[in-house]
Amino acid sequence: MALLEVKNLSVFFRNSNGLASQAVKDVSFEVEKGEILGIVGESGSGKSVTALSLLGLLPYPKAFHSSNSSIRFEGRELIGDKKIQQIRGNKIAFIFQEPMSSLNPLHRVGKQISEALTLHRGFSSKEAKKEVLRLLKMTGIKNARQKMNAFPFELSGGQRQRVMIAMAMANNPDILVADEPTTALDVTVQKQIVDLLLKLRENTGMSIIFISHDLRLVRKIANRVMVMKNGQVVEQGEVEQVFNEPQHEYTRSLISSFYTLKNNNKISKEIVMTANDVTVEFDLKKNFWGKSLDKLKAVNQVSLVLYRNETLGIVGESGSGKTTLGLAIANLIKHDGFVSFENIEEKQNIIQSSKSFRKLVQIVFQDPYNSLNPRMSVEEIVGEGLEVHFPELSKAEKRRWIIRVLREVGLSDDVLNKYPHEFSGGQRQRIAIARALILKPKILILDEPTSALDATIQKQVLQLLNQIQEQREISYIFISHDMAAIRAVADRIGVMKDGQLVEIGPSDEILRRPRHEYTRELISAAL
Repeated sequence: MALLEVKNLSVFFRNSNGLASQAVKDVSFEVEKGEILGIVGESGSGKSVTALSLLGLLPYPKAFHSSNSSIRFEGRELIGDKKIQQIRGNKIAFIFQEPMSSLNPLHRVGKQISEALTLHRGFSSKEAKKEVLRLLKMTGIKNARQKMNAFPFELSGGQRQRVMIAMAMANNPDILVADEPTTALDVTVQKQIVDLLLKLRENTGMSIIFISHDLRLVRKIANRVMVMKNGQVVEQGEVEQVFNEPQHEYTRSLISSFYTLKNNNKISKEIVMTANDVTVEFDLKKNFWGKSLDKLKAVNQVSLVLYRNETLGIVGESGSGKTTLGLAIANLIKHDGFVSFENIEEKQNIIQSSKSFRKLVQIVFQDPYNSLNPRMSVEEIVGEGLEVHFPELSKAEKRRWIIRVLREVGLSDDVLNKYPHEFSGGQRQRIAIARALILKPKILILDEPTSALDATIQKQVLQLLNQIQEQREISYIFISHDMAAIRAVADRIGVMKDGQLVEIGPSDEILRRPRHEYTRELISAAL
């Protein structure tokens, strides 16, 4: 008998009018002891709802199951079980997607872990403290004694996720459900978390249900994989079988999303941007009179050039300075050093503070939902720059420009009067790109433009950017922590670590023969 048996699981949600919509339809799978099952699918596929159903964590009675739905753990039916608290956190533990939202910001992490020990295992305060220290050390947290007295906001993303794993492991569960446990983490930290889960499985013999939209991670960690779309299972089987011989078209599209390579561009020898010794410092501490006592060099004397029709990829982990460098080039933050924009307009250098510069150098931010004004319609958002830079255009001409650029990014003109909340993440990113393109820039700075998107949507956006570049001969600075995304678009790659550019060169050379140890770590973690 399998450790966990799920049969014909269906999940419905009632709205305020009492009408029900189906989120999961007839899902069936099993988990054997010591097995790692990967569940993959895009946002809205039903994978997290399926996982939450295992422990009765859905908002019942607003949520409900069909009469033939069944979830059995060691033969015990969990749906409708009044004593399911005995299973939660004890036999089946859960790691949620965003640890900062899951951890209580008002309590130290040691106290939060010990709570599970005292509740389920009856540990005394002294025993719990000793066990918390052991768990933190087991999950690879350095200075564990010090970290157990820290608040969640005092830890990095990777450390917070390790705390969540320690909390989940506190009661030696038989099954660990990890719901997108690496989504918000850098690639090297992702690898560390995956390696940690594999080590814990090996040492304890527990089973793992690993939920993700990232097939590369699932392939590294899982024995079997289940692919979900629109609340249904479209394919499941052994990992290598599914990856090497996918049967469903949706599975094939997910797998192909990660192997999109850039078309060879005809890169001009004309330099459009030169950065010399760009340095950005932030004050960490000031005295009573406002004088800086301690500074952080977020970007330290970075020099590079950008050619016409080229994509320069800037890659590095969080805190490497890559986004800060992009903001400095766009003149959105104060910086030292010199940035010049040559041969862009009538062979004249563009001064960063000039109106011409603002028109010719545009930026697309990481999260389109936060960068688009929720109170403005798509027509107002995309056309806002025209009011400043092309005031001579009539209202009808402005609308024609807006419709033209929306069609260029794959959106129809029926979106003009809609608002950002009415669109998916991929559509919002297309709107953000259209807003930047309408001013006909020569340089587009793209700051993590695909990190918040599902795999197939990432592929669509990357293909769109390649297509626009081919048509417009525009230059990109593509900033990302994802080496796979960088590989798909970049002609040259610059690698940043601790505010410095540690390596730069043609993409093929960097990917095949990286010279710096940090570059090798990024590549091995991501590709």
